Amino acid sequence: MPTATPDELFPEAATPHATLLALRDRAETSRRLVTQVPAPQTPAETQRLVQELQTHQLELEMQCEELLSAQTEAENARAQYVDLYEFAPVGYCSLSETGLIEQLNLRAAQLLGAVRQRLAGRRFALFVAPAQRLNFGQFLARVFRSEGAQSIELALLHEDGTSFYGQLEGLCVATATGPQCRLAVLDVTERRRAADALVASEARFRRLFTDSHDAVTLLQGHLFVDCNAAALHLIGASARAQVVGRPAWSHAPERQPNGQRTVDLFRQTVADAMQAGSTRCEALMHRLTGEEIWVEAVLTPMELGGTAPLVHIVWRDITASRAAAQRLHASEARLSQALAASQTGVFTWDFATDQVEGDARVQAIFGRAPVAGFIPRELIKSGICRPDLPRVWGSLQAAIAVQEPLELDFRVVWADASVHHLSLAGRVVANAEGHATGFAGMVRDVTRQRVADEELHYKSLVLERMLSRMPISLSRIRHDGLVLESLGAGLRALGLTDNAMKGQNVYDLYPVVEPAFVQVMQGGQAEFRVEVPIAGLPVTFQKYAFFDEQGQQAVVLAVDVTATEQQREQLQTEKEFSQSLLEISVDCIISLDPAGRVAVWNAEATHFFGPSAAQALGRPLFEVLPGLDDTVRHEVARALAGERIDRYNRAFRLRTGRYDAHLVPLPPPAGTQAGGVLIIMRDVTERERLAEEAIQLRLRQQQEVLAAVLATQETERKRIAEALHNGLGQLLYATKLSLDGPGGVPPAPRDALRLLEEAIRTTRTISFELTPGILEDFGLRTALEALVKRIAPARLPVHLHLRNLDHRLPAPVEITVYRTVQELLNNVMKHAQATEVEVHVAHEAGRLYVSVEDNGRGFEPASVAAEPLAGIGLAGVRNRVALLGGELAVRSQRGRGTIISFDVAA
Repeated sequence: MPTATPDELFPEAATPHATLLALRDRAETSRRLVTQVPAPQTPAETQRLVQELQTHQLELEMQCEELLSAQTEAENARAQYVDLYEFAPVGYCSLSETGLIEQLNLRAAQLLGAVRQRLAGRRFALFVAPAQRLNFGQFLARVFRSEGAQSIELALLHEDGTSFYGQLEGLCVATATGPQCRLAVLDVTERRRAADALVASEARFRRLFTDSHDAVTLLQGHLFVDCNAAALHLIGASARAQVVGRPAWSHAPERQPNGQRTVDLFRQTVADAMQAGSTRCEALMHRLTGEEIWVEAVLTPMELGGTAPLVHIVWRDITASRAAAQRLHASEARLSQALAASQTGVFTWDFATDQVEGDARVQAIFGRAPVAGFIPRELIKSGICRPDLPRVWGSLQAAIAVQEPLELDFRVVWADASVHHLSLAGRVVANAEGHATGFAGMVRDVTRQRVADEELHYKSLVLERMLSRMPISLSRIRHDGLVLESLGAGLRALGLTDNAMKGQNVYDLYPVVEPAFVQVMQGGQAEFRVEVPIAGLPVTFQKYAFFDEQGQQAVVLAVDVTATEQQREQLQTEKEFSQSLLEISVDCIISLDPAGRVAVWNAEATHFFGPSAAQALGRPLFEVLPGLDDTVRHEVARALAGERIDRYNRAFRLRTGRYDAHLVPLPPPAGTQAGGVLIIMRDVTERERLAEEAIQLRLRQQQEVLAAVLATQETERKRIAEALHNGLGQLLYATKLSLDGPGGVPPAPRDALRLLEEAIRTTRTISFELTPGILEDFGLRTALEALVKRIAPARLPVHLHLRNLDHRLPAPVEITVYRTVQELLNNVMKHAQATEVEVHVAHEAGRLYVSVEDNGRGFEPASVAAEPLAGIGLAGVRNRVALLGGELAVRSQRGRGTIISFDVAA
């Protein structure tokens, strides 16, 4: 805290003399408070001198204290100034009128490149570049002539001769020794170099712009602001005035060949350049002679702070190259049409670069996305099916070695793992000396033809494997019922092998199928189910039959669906069971399909809303229940979208009571993206009623606890008041009488001391009972042991049994147990007429068990609620224990003592 000033200490003192008088008054006051009075026999003059000396001594001590405080503040202020001055990022120095350095900080010494001791007393001009020392002298003169700050930028020198640029800020101040220049030095070398680099860059740009062989123009807004000679030559102009100041589209037709307005093309291109940083376009222009030319323009914007940006445009005449490209494009289009008609791609392989170049069709045939440029040979090889690769590569190397044409079929694997069949034809390309320089060829995708052949073979193979591995069978039956062929693993369920029924009549074997077969033989088809008993168990077949006109026979496919039928029956049983659960559920259960139609409606839903299941199933929910408000419609829509909605304790609209609602999205069926919603509603009227009763019960219990606490506090106050009045008050009154003495006779000091000691012990006992410090300092074990020791064994022997109390317990548990045991012991001593007491306190398995047992007169447990328990009352003890989650147990019988026990979590 800062030290007060004399004016703050003595606001009435406005002068040093008044301050001294005030200090004297304070010293006189202090002297009177602390100085001993000389003996009466001391002469008056001596006493006055002693008092004056003491006053002067105190005044000097106070002045010394004020000086020390002022010195501390001055040193702190000086330390702050040194930190700000010495470690500032700017160089500070003080110059005399002759330019001598009188004082400088560390940064200034660093900028000048020497230690301060070597710089003090030297002329600052020695550190200014010789060419600019005159400017520095003029600057210094301006500083001393003017009252405001002066600024200048100069080339400065380090002590080692290296230069840097500094920004000088000078201000003249008056000092005790005369005027002085306070100079701030800031290193601006980097800023100066950046400015010089910008000037040089501008010069280089201007030289490149002027001397460039490319046609270059500068555009600002929509007008040309500059152009070089090459641009003038490109458009046939002889002077810059024919270009500069004109719109960018002035040398182009109104519309481009594609119908786009030239103005729109210009504006779009400039906008793209401003967004992307650079862009290029092609446009039709015309020279001043009227000749049309095609120009490729590259636009690059250049930001100029505070003004509209410049657009740097480079023109290149592409008229000839564009015409050649058009001719080439037409030729390639004709070739492409021919190749497309034959589904053929063309490729070349350059041996020198080992790269393959193919058209888009070749790349598509190899399953590659079309890319510009060459394709690495290894990329092509990686696409060839691995089993075919050695054969393809060997044939290709052999054809190159002998320089003969090559025809080859092979397979390739696309990125999607699909296999394609290719047919390649080509030959070696040789130079004039006959050396092979490359390979050129054509390739066709013949997958469709190969696939058609392989598909037929594959289908036959699949059918064969299906018949051999799946529970199906295939039979061919003549019109008269004779079995021509019978194959498949499905026959095993009948105990038959392949063709075991060949040559037998199906009508004799299975007469039940004759009506269906007659229908098929008439040129139709049939689907029917046959159940055949095998070993006492039914075996079910689903049969599909049609008439083969070419073979004039019936073809029958039989599928063993025995397991499926069993599963269907099981599912039906489970469905009936689920339906019974829905019907007996106490919850309202409604299920909606993805379209919002009712799929499940149980009996409780009918109870909730009224419509029966027959009236609701298959209809939209809001058609069944048109009275639902917009909130419910919105929630159902959110649930159909996949969001779970839970709403609790809502009020019924048509009847009293409340309910909970849960809208649970159902997972979508396989192959779909949307699922339905399961709506579960439960009547919680009774639950809410019980909860309200529980809340009211808790409130009543809390009120009872509060009343017991207040009663406990009042009883405790009464007990303390009685202890103070009957104990300490009586002792203090007896002490007063003892000190007064009977008949004016002085009392015996020993009797008074005895009474005072008794009063002190009583005070300590009351204080200990109010705030047992030993409990807070040493814990429950030590506090209980001390409590038992204070009870005189002659008055009431107390046997204390403690177990597992070597560690501290939570503070609320310790204070509750201590107070309860203390009050129970007090009650035993006052009311029980007991001759001994047993106290048990044990900590086991996270709980603290306490019991107090006496052999006193006891009481009837039936009347315990009306009997006050000494000190805090039975209700107070019970509530204290209940606050910790415990329950008080009282067991007593008249003439046989009392046991009070409880346990709490600890």
